[in-house]
Amino acid sequence: MLLYKNIFSVLFFSVLILVSCHFPVRVLSDEQIAKHYANRPAKPQLKYISYKNFHIHHAVVGDSTKPLLLIIHGAPGAWYSSMKLLDDTDLQKNFRLVSVDRVGFGKSNYGMSEPSLQAHVKYIEKIVKEYNKDGKIYLMGSSYGAPIAASFTMQHPDLVKELYLVSPVIDPATEKMFWYSYVGKLAVVSLMIPDYLNVAGDEKFAHRRQLRRLKSHWDEITCKTYVFMGEKDNLASLANLDFARKKLVNAKDPEFYLLSNTSHTIIYQRPDLLISLLLKRNVPLATR
Repeated sequence: MLLYKNIFSVLFFSVLILVSCHFPVRVLSDEQIAKHYANRPAKPQLKYISYKNFHIHHAVVGDSTKPLLLIIHGAPGAWYSSMKLLDDTDLQKNFRLVSVDRVGFGKSNYGMSEPSLQAHVKYIEKIVKEYNKDGKIYLMGSSYGAPIAASFTMQHPDLVKELYLVSPVIDPATEKMFWYSYVGKLAVVSLMIPDYLNVAGDEKFAHRRQLRRLKSHWDEITCKTYVFMGEKDNLASLANLDFARKKLVNAKDPEFYLLSNTSHTIIYQRPDLLISLLLKRNVPLATR
């Protein structure tokens, strides 16, 4: 009986940890990725680039002569979290798209926790140096990838032409902490769940402290900036949209979108909107 209780407890706590994640868990195997691209005309090249003790796995697709569009996922996530953008043939014709596995996720030092925003910014700098051809870049960050993208832009205002903050977690005052996140810190639970969930949990506990360090620097963003939140986002507070409105005082013509019938997974649910804005098409119905 005790054995069954222990098994049930582990399963119960594991489910709670899954619910606590910033990004719905969607893990694709190499076989699933190969199957997805088996009959597609363009398949991303999967590469590594090294920075100090980091080995950053990333996907590259599109026209190497066109501007760089760099995409940074949330927690947990992987390069294929933005697959709907990478697979768009019009984006491939107009951009060189690069989507990274952030440190700790996918194949970038999998399982290694790196809560520091600045540490992520430093290897993003290496990626930009590798793929940017002396022009300005387009930078997109989703969920916890958004403050990383914002921090890069603050430090390199002359490098970023357009910044896209998608379902951003950027306001330290309203950063959500779920009670079941604390369960994941218990040693017995930590040993029983996938490493990417432990990494996501470690980042989660450092969010507020890391976001406070950015709070006085938002006026350093001067490029064209777009901010998107879903009305049904129950993982990131909608107050993040108001925070962006107040803080992006020097951004060029910032645009703010509150999307109906949309949750935290905007890149998955509304790639049409992002693609239209990137390509300067007529924007599909959205609330601004």
